[in-house]
Amino acid sequence: MLALNAYAIAEPRTRRRVRTSTLKRPAKVLVGYSAVEKIDHGEARDLETDLETIDTANAIARNLRKAGFDAETTIVYTLRDIDRLIEKYDPDDLLFFNLCEHLQGRAADDVKITTRLDKLGITYTGASTAALRRSLDKGRAKQMLQKVDVPTAPFQVFERSDEAIDVPLPAIVKPVAEDASLGITRESVVFDEVQLRQRVQYILDVYRQPALVEEYIVGREFNIGLWGNGTTHILPMAELSFTQWENPYQQFCHFDAKWNPDCAEYQTMPVICPAVIDETTAERIRDVAYRSYHALGCRDYARVDLRVRDGVPYVLEVNPNPCLAPDAGFPNAARVAGYSYPKMATQIVEWAWGRRIGHA
Repeated sequence: MLALNAYAIAEPRTRRRVRTSTLKRPAKVLVGYSAVEKIDHGEARDLETDLETIDTANAIARNLRKAGFDAETTIVYTLRDIDRLIEKYDPDDLLFFNLCEHLQGRAADDVKITTRLDKLGITYTGASTAALRRSLDKGRAKQMLQKVDVPTAPFQVFERSDEAIDVPLPAIVKPVAEDASLGITRESVVFDEVQLRQRVQYILDVYRQPALVEEYIVGREFNIGLWGNGTTHILPMAELSFTQWENPYQQFCHFDAKWNPDCAEYQTMPVICPAVIDETTAERIRDVAYRSYHALGCRDYARVDLRVRDGVPYVLEVNPNPCLAPDAGFPNAARVAGYSYPKMATQIVEWAWGRRIGHA
């Protein structure tokens, strides 16, 4: 596993002073995940992503127990569920393993959960509130990457479908503040003005948020996991293989390709880790991923998705708190690097708790 010297990232001050714990390990780990009974935007099938999060939370808690932690899951419907933690646990002894991706189905409100944890002085894994804010809005995140000269595809954020079009075509249209391929279908790649405006209107109507439209980069697609705080460790990179699809404009991971086992793309777009790639390009990807991790203030663990065109790696997205399902990309890359699933979960806990005890 490659280790790079990292510069220190200042974390935001919280409204409640966090005292240094005397415990080398948290006395209690709560694996928290958000859930909602119904959604007020998006497609009904989007709820399928919540089911995976529940399974992931159970898997992490189970494997942390194997590693000797007192761990269990806890569900977050409202901020009151966070407030109850302080009634039951001493924050000096508690670690919240944060798998919360929304609050009552609103992805933009996940920062309300971490803000409340900050206020209560509860240490949690993964991205800080500030980093989540930076990365949630994909347009804003891309602007931050551009400021540090990280290549990313030309883009435009549409709040209305009749706005003037500046982005190059063909382009791909997606919600500006969703993950897990929500809102991305086979029709998301557009080739002319009519298609673009129709797709933007779909995002506005169904997902009730602006649409991010970015130039469609034809090329190989990679993702690379990074983790750690004082020193950033880079995991083996993976490639989403498109070799069974000749049309380059069908070579992308839409919702069905990610979530529907009966879908042809799901069955024929395997992820290969470690990726087979020349060292020059690999080093460019590692450099861009490393700079992206720090530009957005990631901590503990994250994943960067990229496409390579003419030898240039373009960052598609930076994912703080990426999926940790046992068969997901980050745990798989960790396994390739020699970390079993329990060891991976333990490492994330130790880096997060290290901030509590003054080691990171």
